[in-house]
Amino acid sequence: MYGKTFVSVCFVAALLFSGCHEAKSYPAPGQDQDTEAPDGHQPDGEEAAGEEYVISSTDELKTLKLQPGDAVIWKDGTYDAAVIKFKADGTEAAPVTFRAETPGKVIFTGISSISLSGSWIIAEGFSWTDLDTSSKSSIMTLSKGSTHCAFRNCLIDGNGSKVSETDSKWVSIYGTYNEVSHCTFLNKRNMGCLLVVWMEDGIIPHHTISGNYFTRPYTHYEDSGSAKNGQETIRIGTSGFSMSEAECTVSGNHFFQCHGERAEIVSNKSCGNVYTGNLFEESEGALTLRHGNRCTVKGNYFFSGGKAEVGGVRIIGEGHTVEDNVFLNMTGSGYKSALCIVRGESDAELSGYWTVKNALVKGNVFENCRYGIVVNYGGRDSQDSAPENIVFQDNILYSKNKSSYTPVYVIDTPESEMHWLRNVIYGGKCRGIELPVSENEPQLEDYTARMQEIRDNAGKNW
Repeated sequence: MYGKTFVSVCFVAALLFSGCHEAKSYPAPGQDQDTEAPDGHQPDGEEAAGEEYVISSTDELKTLKLQPGDAVIWKDGTYDAAVIKFKADGTEAAPVTFRAETPGKVIFTGISSISLSGSWIIAEGFSWTDLDTSSKSSIMTLSKGSTHCAFRNCLIDGNGSKVSETDSKWVSIYGTYNEVSHCTFLNKRNMGCLLVVWMEDGIIPHHTISGNYFTRPYTHYEDSGSAKNGQETIRIGTSGFSMSEAECTVSGNHFFQCHGERAEIVSNKSCGNVYTGNLFEESEGALTLRHGNRCTVKGNYFFSGGKAEVGGVRIIGEGHTVEDNVFLNMTGSGYKSALCIVRGESDAELSGYWTVKNALVKGNVFENCRYGIVVNYGGRDSQDSAPENIVFQDNILYSKNKSSYTPVYVIDTPESEMHWLRNVIYGGKCRGIELPVSENEPQLEDYTARMQEIRDNAGKNW
């Protein structure tokens, strides 16, 4: 079926389209027609089953008065320029669902988008292809005021779309406790961050971004040949909100060849976020704690796959923890070292480089990395503030038969500002600091199966 929909779909707003069929409702699967007790009340301990609406047009949507537990199913087909504004309020026990009739078989093209407004809404199974990359609108939006809403098992495919300098975001997240999970995002070819968590005054977002697959190999360049800023895969916050709490969780995602701006794969610009159990593979750039404090980077895998200039983690700001991560065959240097602790600015503005203070680097494994831990690296003349009170504890830095590799490189930093506790360094040659080197080769785990598990579980499931 092929439908062309030039609409803004909203359950409470006027529709822009007419001549469609009347909505029909059906009992939810497994529900009898009459589920009420003889006295007209639901049995104790049971919640009323919702209605199921199968629709294919905006006029059908206009008639719906959704209640908790209801499901709206959009019929399979291809729809061009469909702008859907979905508003509803479910509950934790009975969310409102909005899904494709067959996952992957409802395909939106051109300038098409879905925004969710309300509470406890789950949207899933939709696809976007043949994108209009001249549009500045987001494709998937969790709107201001929304809470406990989710996009799941969706696909945005930029392959075949035109390269464009227009800055747009594929995913914009507002509100609180919202979720983007098990979605697949392929080859964004226009400018702009792929997924953004937008901070709002007085609101701690608490969003979850989990189990997604991202790949973004295309890069826009300046005339000078340098990559343009603003091509991150994920950004949480902005410089202006960087001292605000976000407390978002980014977990179990697979970032593959997410080159983008070739500097920041993930750009952290807020406080209290957690990055855990992700796989960064063959991605030129780094998970960058660019602004904000007290973030945790734990249990992630960084793997170069033999590609050049692949980085790991970059630390800026105060109170961060980098713990139990694995860095394999990392090829980057400077800001794209396996772990780069950046030199700050003593009079930094919000958009500047804040001094690294009170960081904990614990239990990480650096295996055959060109540059393992680099301390006090800076690229601006204004960067004049060395890191303070950094603890390096129980890390393993292993370079088998790689005498030219640098497990630790400290640049003009007083040793008193760092504390090195029970680290194992085998092979390679440290620079700028003398640290004990082990004569016994450490026995490392084989991380292949765990990385494959993350690959297998990331992205859409259809």
